[in-house]
Amino acid sequence: MAITVTDPFLQLTMLLVLATLSHFTFRRFRQPTILGEIAIGVALGPTVLSALGMYLFGQEIILFDETFIGIFASLGAIFLLFVIGLEIDFRAAYTRKNFFVALGGVLLPLVAGFIAAYLMVPSSAWGASGNQALVATFVGASLVATSTAIAAAVLRELGLVRLEVAKTIMGAALVDDILGLLVLSMVVGMSAGAVDPVALAIVAATAVVFVVVAILVGIYFFSRIVIRIQVAGLRLGLKHGGFLIALAIAFLYAFVAELVGLSAIIGAFLAGTMFASAPLRDDFVEGTGYLGAVFTPVFFIALGLQVNVWAIDTALIVFAVVLAVTAIITKFYGCGIPAKLTGLSKNEASAVGWGMTPRGEIGLIVASTALTAAVIGDGLFSIIVLVMIVISVVPAPFLRKTLLRVAREKQTLEPAQAEAPAN
Repeated sequence: MAITVTDPFLQLTMLLVLATLSHFTFRRFRQPTILGEIAIGVALGPTVLSALGMYLFGQEIILFDETFIGIFASLGAIFLLFVIGLEIDFRAAYTRKNFFVALGGVLLPLVAGFIAAYLMVPSSAWGASGNQALVATFVGASLVATSTAIAAAVLRELGLVRLEVAKTIMGAALVDDILGLLVLSMVVGMSAGAVDPVALAIVAATAVVFVVVAILVGIYFFSRIVIRIQVAGLRLGLKHGGFLIALAIAFLYAFVAELVGLSAIIGAFLAGTMFASAPLRDDFVEGTGYLGAVFTPVFFIALGLQVNVWAIDTALIVFAVVLAVTAIITKFYGCGIPAKLTGLSKNEASAVGWGMTPRGEIGLIVASTALTAAVIGDGLFSIIVLVMIVISVVPAPFLRKTLLRVAREKQTLEPAQAEAPAN
């Protein structure tokens, strides 16, 4: 029986103190602070803590309650994506360029992941209902969807959210999430014995309708209500009425997004975009920024807490390395090449490639679905989870360096364009 620290105040104290210490440490080495947060999760999770044998009266000590961490991590991701949405005009997100970037980032990882798993995963790693083709399809599907949270955090940290390349990353990630949903629906249908075209069409239509309706209702209804509430509140000396309702809408959108099969953070992002051009945007950015400072570190710490290297089947170590390399290369080039072909500079295309490389939520959902359906075994499930963590961490410093090059490139071009004589 394990001893768990259940007091939420004590858990929050430890999380915030450790996150702050990691921020100072990693910033001193000019690295993204999210790496420090993930490193804390790895250190406090089963990979390190349990291995060191932390026991009290013969019972294992578990520092964090899983339910508590899960709730706070979800809030952190929602606040992060909401504030990013506040700084992005959605009308600029869904473009032909973003669609081609997302399409390349879906097809190449799916095919390459399928081939790698088909050739390398032994039958001992299959579940009771698995077969070679089905297992390979699930593995390929786990590499499809981009996790926007890490790219969003780096963009936010550098203050580069309004760059064109940032809009491309976030817009393509939105399209990517919908395409990833379609792939997941397909493999779930395969695990049930067949692929139903009608069911796939319904899923696709539901996702598209949600996005369109969420935007239209948000811009023409919710945003106006929020502004009216804010104005009425100010007359009564209430400063935060509109902000509270805006957050309520963000949670509503997150709930509906999960209800239709999308990620909750996509709903939060859409909620943020409805206020991107509103006069209250700056106030909302400031308010959500403070909330994010508390909850967002927990999201990345929770990511690290999922790593357990001791649960990995040693026979799958080589496959894990191949899968991680495949996941990074295919996403980088699958998104970077279309970005370059659509007119972005070399540095901007590289930033898009690195920004789209991290995976997370959808990939873990795919792995969990495969495990629940008995398509894959525990060993392969642990490998996929570890690879998701690795490919979420590795791109961050490369993305940061590339974005800084893009920013310097823009600063160099702007004075030259200003000095150029008009025709």
